[in-house]
Amino acid sequence: MMDKIVVLENDCIKVQVCPEVGAGIYAMEYKRRGQWVHIMRPTPPSAVDAAAAGEFSSFNMIPYSNRIENALLFYNGKEYRLEPNTPEGHRIHGDVRDKAWKVELLEQERLAVSFDSRDYADVSWPFPFAAKMEFWLEGNRFLTKMEVRNTGEETMPAGMGIHPYFMRKLTEKDEVVEVRFPVKGVYPGPTTIPTGPWTEIPERIDFSTKKALSTDFLDRCYRVAPGDSIIEWPASGVRLTITPEEIFKHLILYCPKHEHGYFAVEPVTNCNNGFNMAEKGIQDTGTLYIEPGQSIEGTIAMKVESF
Repeated sequence: MMDKIVVLENDCIKVQVCPEVGAGIYAMEYKRRGQWVHIMRPTPPSAVDAAAAGEFSSFNMIPYSNRIENALLFYNGKEYRLEPNTPEGHRIHGDVRDKAWKVELLEQERLAVSFDSRDYADVSWPFPFAAKMEFWLEGNRFLTKMEVRNTGEETMPAGMGIHPYFMRKLTEKDEVVEVRFPVKGVYPGPTTIPTGPWTEIPERIDFSTKKALSTDFLDRCYRVAPGDSIIEWPASGVRLTITPEEIFKHLILYCPKHEHGYFAVEPVTNCNNGFNMAEKGIQDTGTLYIEPGQSIEGTIAMKVESF
C-alpha cells in the first residue's frame, strides 16, 4: 500500500499524497515541539486499495465542487443527465477524486500530476477536460495549485476546490478549536441545495469573527471575501492559515453529525448547484466558463505555525 504514497517533507511539514486515488492527501503533519502531529484527519490504510476517496485526509474536486441537484446539469438551454452518487440522487464532488493521476514531476518537496478525462470511460461529465495539480512545500507552508483545461470544442461550465478534513484535537490537551473565516454571506435553504442567492448570515453560524466551533451538525456554503481563513488549536498553540487565491469565492464548512473528531473547511470556486443556479440567471454563483483550449487555475496556501 505505501508504495502508492508519495511523501513531501521538510523540517516543518510532512504531506503524503496518493496519485493513484485522485491525487488525494493521505496525511498532513506538522512538527510541533519536535513531534509530528496530524493537522488533517489521517487516512485509514484500507482506503488506498479500495479507492475510497471520501476517507482520505483531503480529496480534490474537479470539474466542479459539491452537488448538482438530482444529477441533472442544465446549461446553455440543454439538459445533461449525470450519474447520481449520493443517497438523495444528486451528483457530488466532480469526477477525479477516485481515479488515477499521472506523476509528471517528483522532488523532495514538490509533486506535479495530470489527469485527462478522455482516458476514462466512466467520467460522468458531458464535456472533455484535462487537469493539472502541483503540491509543494515552502518552509511552514503547504501549497496546492489546481488547473482545469477545456479540451473540447464548446464552452463548458467549470469549477474546482479541495475537501480537507481537519482534526479537532492535535493533542489530548485540546478541548476546543477556534475558527475565523472571511465570510460575507451564506446560501439559504434547509438542505445542501440552495434555495436562492447568498444572503446575510445568521449570528449562530457567522464566523467572520473568531469563535469556538461547536460539534453541532453543520453543512453550509458561504460566499467569502478574499483573505485568510484561520483555524487555531489554543491548547496545542498551533495556528493554520488557509489563503486561497481570489478565484475560490466560496467556502464549505462541514461538521459531521456523528463523527466529532474532525471537520471540513473547503475552499471552492462555485457554490452548491451553482451551474444550475447560473442557468436560471442567478448571479455570483462562482460558475466559471472555459472556452475551448482555455483553462482556469488557482492556488491555495496553508501555513502552519506555533503561537
